[in-house]
Amino acid sequence: MTEEKPKIGRPPVLSCAERTCQILRAAEQVFVCHGYSGTTMDRIACAAGMSKRTLYQHFPDKLAVLQGILRAYDAGPLMESLTDPDPPGSAREILHRSLVEILRFLLCPAQVALTRLAVSEATAAPEVARLFYDNAMGGLSAAFTRRIAGLAAQGRIRCSDADWLGSSLVGCALNRQLLRRLTHPEAGPPDVAELERRVSALLDLVGPSLGFVD
Repeated sequence: MTEEKPKIGRPPVLSCAERTCQILRAAEQVFVCHGYSGTTMDRIACAAGMSKRTLYQHFPDKLAVLQGILRAYDAGPLMESLTDPDPPGSAREILHRSLVEILRFLLCPAQVALTRLAVSEATAAPEVARLFYDNAMGGLSAAFTRRIAGLAAQGRIRCSDADWLGSSLVGCALNRQLLRRLTHPEAGPPDVAELERRVSALLDLVGPSLGFVD
């Protein structure tokens, strides 16, 4: 019996959405390795394994590519969780789960790398820093603020300023961990058990002021 040789031909045709994901995955690594200033559409096309013409059919320039990367994070599981209109659990459990999820997102290696990129390019390319904040941090903060405001409107916590409370809780829970990871690129993913312990201690401290009722 003759062994059938593998067929050699064109690679499988990707859908528009699949090709966009391919571009964004490759571009993220290029941005992290070369910075915004050192990233070119040629480099992105090469990393994505496609022609520059194909790349331009999806994105007009590298700023649009970076915007696509940041928007992809907005649509991730964290935003879906934070925008759930009816999350399960008590008010304390909801806040605890939300804070741990936010910290895991902010401290994961990929997000830290993007944060480092935005900070390093803030002077030379301020539009990059603004884009990062508006798409990554702005959406996250707004979602957490709405969650707190919703709990307050239901009478499950006491809160007169949801935006201030949300930023304060995240800031206190985050502590110096983000700065450490920004300055120590070798640091790995956060210890989830340690994050849960920190968030529990924080909610123990502020719980009486919030007046948890369930």
